[in-house]
Amino acid sequence: MPGRSDPPAIVRWWEELHILVQIAVVAPFAIALMWAAHVFLMNQPLGRGLVYAVFWGLLATGAIVGASRSERARRFPRA
Repeated sequence: MPGRSDPPAIVRWWEELHILVQIAVVAPFAIALMWAAHVFLMNQPLGRGLVYAVFWGLLATGAIVGASRSERARRFPRA
């Protein structure tokens, strides 16, 4: 399409990774971030915070990886 620029190289690199690699990279960060949010911001006990973190972290991972794959598919539609 005219006027559309290519994404930065790091975005192209990320989108070209296999889906399992993307999940393996995003999940630990998402779970750690969710754990910190539940324990420090919401004052949850450590164990309960971990359970919530795994639940929400996996959902966040699915959303991030899904959005990445969807955006790449939108830019490169199949013929």
